[in-house]
Amino acid sequence: MSRLGELAASSAKGSFITFIGEALSLAISTAGGIVVATLLGPAEYGLQAIALVPLGLFGLFLDWGVGAAITRWTAKYRSEGEPWKIKELVWAGLIFKLTVGGVLSFALFLSADMVAISLLRRPEVGGLVRIVSLAILAQAILTTSLSALAGLEKMGHRTLVHLSQALLRGLVSPILVYIGLGVTGAIIGYVLGLAAAASVGFVFTITSIREQRTANMEVFTVRDNVKSMLAFGLPLYAEGLIHGAVVQIRRILKPWFISNELIGNYQVAVKFSTLLGLLTGSIGITLYPAFSKFNFKTEPERTREAFRKSVRYSTMIVLPVTVALATLSTPFVNTVLSGYPYAPRYVSLLVVSTVLVGTGHLSISRFFSSQGDTRNHFRRGLLGSAVLLVLSFPFIWMWKLEGFILSHIVASIVAELFSLHVLQQKYQVTPNFKHSGRTLLCSTITSGITYGLLYLLNLSPPILSLIVGSAIFFILYLFLAPLTGSLEKSDIENLHVMFENMAFIYPFIRLLLRFEEKILVLISRTTEFGGM
Repeated sequence: MSRLGELAASSAKGSFITFIGEALSLAISTAGGIVVATLLGPAEYGLQAIALVPLGLFGLFLDWGVGAAITRWTAKYRSEGEPWKIKELVWAGLIFKLTVGGVLSFALFLSADMVAISLLRRPEVGGLVRIVSLAILAQAILTTSLSALAGLEKMGHRTLVHLSQALLRGLVSPILVYIGLGVTGAIIGYVLGLAAAASVGFVFTITSIREQRTANMEVFTVRDNVKSMLAFGLPLYAEGLIHGAVVQIRRILKPWFISNELIGNYQVAVKFSTLLGLLTGSIGITLYPAFSKFNFKTEPERTREAFRKSVRYSTMIVLPVTVALATLSTPFVNTVLSGYPYAPRYVSLLVVSTVLVGTGHLSISRFFSSQGDTRNHFRRGLLGSAVLLVLSFPFIWMWKLEGFILSHIVASIVAELFSLHVLQQKYQVTPNFKHSGRTLLCSTITSGITYGLLYLLNLSPPILSLIVGSAIFFILYLFLAPLTGSLEKSDIENLHVMFENMAFIYPFIRLLLRFEEKILVLISRTTEFGGM
């Protein structure tokens, strides 16, 4: 198998393992979240989301780019045969982030009342913010562990970490809310879930880096490693800090202009759109260490090809799922939850920006980082954040939550256009827009037919509409993908290579691919007959 074939197979396997684990975690946390949302109601559920805003705000100052450095260098050291450096690197990162996390946790605990009054405009959440402050230390351990496990390509371990968080939070939060603790119980469950995940992640990380030990050929102090990680990570962190600050400003603006009830509807929509996020996240997590194995300076054509393939196959997977989720958002939400009438609309709006996967949205930032191109990574993020900051206040003021989502979509498009320009000028590579367009066309036609049929059938209850709609979309897409050219013979061959080592799923994938092969053969014969 070629190196690109190995990359594709490894990335597909890593993505699948991550997706399955994340899907299970999401199912557990979503089930728990739905119970909590039902027990609390939109207003109190929105208040829970507001109380968690300071965690993100103070968390901005936790990483300093150390996480990205750990992921990149653990992958790099493994590929270069220098595993002895990994243990010292990870320990240094952990010590650094625990020190910073301790300071931030203490600062938030002391300033909880001021934050609740001045920033959140909800004086009643001061006590909740104090509870949230304890989560920062757990977050420091958790994020360090996840970065290391990603670089080590321990996707199964990452999955178990997320699963432990979902299990504890999904079980504890509903119980505490049910026994009368209300929003406080939901927040305690959230913090305990983070603590559980941090503990499991720490154990897995320590076990994994012990596996990497050999005779020490070089010894680096904590100070040396931290200095090196900051040198690499600070440009990335600067971009993340700016973008994160804008995100937190937007979160603070929400309670200023939007009611608790609408925020509660939005949070429910976020939970449902997370289904798409776990798919894109699973792919994105595996792309960074995969790209890190290629160096554009020494093997430019292979690096370009790796980028093109990552865009092509992420588009083939993510784009139809995105369109399906938007199409079926109403029966999807109403099947599992009532009393949140605005949530389906927010779900459809939230997934719009994911359509940019066809232009390389999932791949570009990982590609820049993997090649050490922190300058353009920073410029991309800075431009998007600037547009987001400028648009947020007027958009939220005029259109409330719809404006909140729309401003993000516009900023994403602007950042993507800049990134595509850099890719063309510096790396002489662009995604296959023709293929992306065909995939979007196929998904859009499938969506239109599905929506029209559901409208005519007017099925009830919502679960029946969801089942029938999903079946219609899936079957139609299988027929239309080869017809529109979004799936070609070479894609089928590559997909066989990518999934053949996954015994659990490959029989099902092989069955689908054989069906698609028959359609392609039929199209070919029809074309030949028509040309006679």
